[in-house]
Amino acid sequence: MKLRHTVICLAIVISGCACAVMPPEVTDDAIADLPFRTLIQEADQYRGQTVIVGGYVVEVSNEADQSRIVAVQTELGSGQEPKARDLSQGRLIITYRGFIDPEVYQKDRKITVAGNIIASSRTEPGKFPFPYLHIDMTHIHLWPEQKVVPYDPYWDYWGPPYYYRPWGWGYPYRPYWW
Repeated sequence: MKLRHTVICLAIVISGCACAVMPPEVTDDAIADLPFRTLIQEADQYRGQTVIVGGYVVEVSNEADQSRIVAVQTELGSGQEPKARDLSQGRLIITYRGFIDPEVYQKDRKITVAGNIIASSRTEPGKFPFPYLHIDMTHIHLWPEQKVVPYDPYWDYWGPPYYYRPWGWGYPYRPYWW
């Protein structure tokens, strides 16, 4: 009986870890687990190779033949989702041959991008020196916005009407442990 439960739990854990947002063929081709600082410092060595990176959109600009996304780079966590932007080690300059809607890819939206490394630079013209990695994008995943639900102390105290409470009247009429 214990063995059956162990096998079921193990299957759930393994299947839960295999939920990457990039297609498997892109994930197989990509450089695996290379620190961002190494990519910045040795971009010429990795030029043309596929990499999966993520971050938060800073700005989107469209030109006649391509679009450009500037993003704050962050480490990727579970399912290739970008972690907190506090962990940033530089910026991403992502180019795409096509149109990217700036109303959809708004500032502060999370993205995960797969693409080929073009180069790295320490600055953008006319701006403060900062590490940038230039990527020619092949795939992109826009993460859904996370809405913050406002706190309502009245609802917490009184709660829903009793007919919506499967546990009965509850607090304040009766303590929850009765």
